Amino acid sequence: MAEAVISVVVERLANLLIGEIFFLKGVRAEFERLQKELVSIQGFLKTVDSIHNQDPSFRIWVADVRDVAYDVEDIIDNFLLAEEGINNFFKRCARKLRNIFKLHRSGVDLKEIFAKLDDISERRKRYDTTNVRERTIASNTSDLLLRRSYPHQRDDDIIGLEVEKNRLMAELSKEEDRLCVVSIYGMGGSGKTTLAKEVYNHQNIKDHFDSYAWTSISRQMNARAVLQEILRKVGNTPSLETGSMQEVELVEKIHAILEGKRYLVVLDDIWNTKDWDVLEPAFPKRKGSKIMFTTRIKEVAEHADRWSYHCEPQSLTDDEAWELLCKKAFPPNVADSRCFFSSDKEKCGRAMVKKCGGLPLAIVVLGGLLASKRSLDEWETVSKQIETIGMRNGKDDDVVLSILSLSYIELPYHLKPLFIYLGLFPEDSNIAVKKVVHMWIAENLIIGQDGETIEEVGRHYLDELIHRCMVQIGQKSLGGERVKTCRLHDKMRDLSIDIGKKENFFEVISHQSIKPSSSSAPCSKLRRCSIYIEEKGKEYLFPKHLTPCLRTVFFNVNGYFPNINIVYKDFKLLKVLEIQEGGDYSLEFYEALMKLRNLRYLRVAGLFILSSNVMHQLRHVYGREIVLSKINKMTELQSLRYVYGGSWMTDLLKLTNLEKLGIRNLNANTSRLLTIAIGGGLDKLRSLTVLRGDELSSNLLEAISMKHHLQKLSLQGEVKKFPSQFPSNLIKLVLDLDISYNLLEDPMPTLEKLLHLLSLELWYSYYGKQMVCSAKGFPKLKHLKICYFHPLEEWTVEKGAMTCLTTCAICYCEKLKMVPQGFRFLTRLQELKIIHMPESFEERVKEGGEDWETVKHIPSITTVKN
Repeated sequence: MAEAVISVVVERLANLLIGEIFFLKGVRAEFERLQKELVSIQGFLKTVDSIHNQDPSFRIWVADVRDVAYDVEDIIDNFLLAEEGINNFFKRCARKLRNIFKLHRSGVDLKEIFAKLDDISERRKRYDTTNVRERTIASNTSDLLLRRSYPHQRDDDIIGLEVEKNRLMAELSKEEDRLCVVSIYGMGGSGKTTLAKEVYNHQNIKDHFDSYAWTSISRQMNARAVLQEILRKVGNTPSLETGSMQEVELVEKIHAILEGKRYLVVLDDIWNTKDWDVLEPAFPKRKGSKIMFTTRIKEVAEHADRWSYHCEPQSLTDDEAWELLCKKAFPPNVADSRCFFSSDKEKCGRAMVKKCGGLPLAIVVLGGLLASKRSLDEWETVSKQIETIGMRNGKDDDVVLSILSLSYIELPYHLKPLFIYLGLFPEDSNIAVKKVVHMWIAENLIIGQDGETIEEVGRHYLDELIHRCMVQIGQKSLGGERVKTCRLHDKMRDLSIDIGKKENFFEVISHQSIKPSSSSAPCSKLRRCSIYIEEKGKEYLFPKHLTPCLRTVFFNVNGYFPNINIVYKDFKLLKVLEIQEGGDYSLEFYEALMKLRNLRYLRVAGLFILSSNVMHQLRHVYGREIVLSKINKMTELQSLRYVYGGSWMTDLLKLTNLEKLGIRNLNANTSRLLTIAIGGGLDKLRSLTVLRGDELSSNLLEAISMKHHLQKLSLQGEVKKFPSQFPSNLIKLVLDLDISYNLLEDPMPTLEKLLHLLSLELWYSYYGKQMVCSAKGFPKLKHLKICYFHPLEEWTVEKGAMTCLTTCAICYCEKLKMVPQGFRFLTRLQELKIIHMPESFEERVKEGGEDWETVKHIPSITTVKN
């Protein structure tokens, strides 16, 4: 983690030096010296990446290195803030000279920095890399023995893996013409090795293969040792014979033995693609033979074989988790006897097991802890020790977290702060990928790369965390190619919070724990925090000593508060501010917000008033109801929604970087201003939303239709005529149009020509009796929703229309007589929702109904009644 912090600071120093910001004689040299020193420390930390986790004194040394990097970052940000707003060159030079020698405002100056570095360098000599490496090897050897799996050590208490086990056995038994690599991937503790043992030891599998072997790989593979073990098992070769063989000989010997056999080899806990590349030559491409991986990293599995089955064990359900706990907590033949425990004990146990998040390893550890505790009082005592962020106080929790932390230790240094940052989000959050990437960028946690935008780099980093099973996929994008939202498993969030606090990266704070007198008060140089406001009508005290270094603050408000009053708000270095839920904001809060010249990302709830007088560094602004006074200085904005239309729109043309825009309550004048802006600029705009427009003029709709780069469009308001065309590259379109009853033009002939459209929602947008989707129309459409087409009686879907449709919803079309007969041709349709439709319509789609033959191929048909 220290290496990641230093990397960010080194990059920022390099950019500043290249930009010649520090141009005064002597000062530039000092910063160059500082940069070189940090680069040297960074190189050292790469060499000893994980040893500080085992050595307490080294951990202290690394923490000091991290703190120096934080101090340098504070100097940079304070210095840049002092430079902003000074337009006159001579004033700028004078101010620069004055502030260079007043860097103590951040708590340190350059002399103190170098004094700290001298001390660090002296102590570094005590940690010669040779000695460190020896200790690392010794530690890793010990860890390997502790983590090593043995196929004969089977777990008889298998819960919730039956489906996966049967599928894996079927895959292993297939007679394919090539060597197949089947894999089980997932986060630490999810049951990968347990599942692999069940399959490996099954008699049907033993009978199917001529030869088989099981070996553990571990994070740092010893290729020679692995090959020796495989050879001993497949060739019954004595250890004395294999001990003198080199890797090449071992590979050749294994290959020769397996050449004429159908074999199964399990590689348990393989961590990277290179390990497989080293081992692969030992395995002949024998028909029907199989290799089986267990790995935490999906990329490793796909690298070995993209076409074979990759299994991800699912989290246990509440009932499965309780069953597993009973098997571990109670003696044999008792776990299934409900008379052994009372309903109160079961209630207590279920509450505890729920906090394990369906993770088998955590449940097994908890069961072992409870096995020696029989009374209800003892169980309740354990329950009290289990906090909402995990079993923080128990020794057994260290076992769970330490096993999960192996995935974190293995992360490249640039991914470590990105993973920890996710712990700021509330438990069970569906985290929007765009949102968190923009926050990472605002915090300078991502370094750009040639040939990619910084947003693309951030997405690739998140994908890597997903492939390593550190982060779970939530929702996919419309096209299914990209991840739209992600999640942290509860135990992974616990790990993030645990590391975040130890590394002084962030803390989770409640209303009570913020008080200075509290024994659990946060660090005085707190850099990020997630604050939970749970009480109404009270001031939220935020002591001054906590605020100078803050870069990110999440205010998680539990419910609607009439007024949020946060006392002392001098967050001058703040870059990311998010307020979830909540209500109105006090005048003092607005005054404090206007001082945030360093703010890059702002997300608020409730009615919010915003000015650009000083916050011209903002990149992303999100809210439900934003009143904006002016934007003439907010030229860096990329996202702005949802903001009320107003006179500020005269300056929209200045927002040349704007990609996402959401506007509320357009009137005739503001509709004209938006038309001018769209017609004359906003060339980077990709998403546009207009909510409750009094009138969407034909000029505005025509201007929008010419924005060929626009991908998402949502329009709500009055129109005199259905538009004749829309932007040609739209992938998502939502229309909630108040159209005159006299206009009966079918919208489908216009809309079905949108060749890239994936999602379409239509509300009130047609008052005719007949509607037709013609052959070859909507070639890529996947999701369709039609609501409040009151007069519609007949809907025709021709063969060849909407061939990619997967979901369809029909809502409040009370005169529609029947499901289109053309639905029988929609072979990819997976879900049909019928919402608030007449009972006669619902009866037609039920089994035995008049339209059953049309819809019986659809797996899911649901109805919602009035």
